[in-house]
Amino acid sequence: MIETGLAAIEEWLRTNAEKIAALSLQKPAIERELQELEKAISKELPQDFKQLYRWHNGLTDDENPGNLFFGMDFFPIDRIISEHCERTEQTQKFALEKADPEIDATNIFNPGWVKFGFDGSHTGLYLDLSPTETGQYGQIIFIDEELETGILVANSTTDLVNNFAKDLENGLYSLNPSALEDGHHYLEADKSIDIINWFASERWRR
Repeated sequence: MIETGLAAIEEWLRTNAEKIAALSLQKPAIERELQELEKAISKELPQDFKQLYRWHNGLTDDENPGNLFFGMDFFPIDRIISEHCERTEQTQKFALEKADPEIDATNIFNPGWVKFGFDGSHTGLYLDLSPTETGQYGQIIFIDEELETGILVANSTTDLVNNFAKDLENGLYSLNPSALEDGHHYLEADKSIDIINWFASERWRR
């Protein structure tokens, strides 16, 4: 269940990265915001993705520049909508050079991909609402635009959350030392699970 994973994440953050828990995570999304997101993407959101946003509506960096899954930003709904609008304005199609079979590699600007995590450069996490026949509606995928690569991260938001909770508990995340020097709490993923640098990661290397 996703609730168990979310509770474990919250507890870990309050103990180990209290500034992310207290200052970075925003209040829960309200139903109107979720409805606005569904309207913007013209698709129905999976229930567990909605539950994730009913937990917290992304992050704000007003007082602490925090992060979450794999050390990426966790978009609030208004940012998801604006990013999606920008992506769907792209008229040209660019195929991924390589991708897991569950991912439709024909268009890097696939309107069925809903970006909710970002590394600040060229990679991101997406809710995939247009999988291939071997994939699952609502799976979570990672896209590296620069290296034109798509990786299946989790079969659902529930799996993403529960796996993140396990990685936190197993000591695979720590606080970034440079950020700590500035008084900020910012997560750093262990190299073995660092999907941003997937080509050097034990878990994600393709």
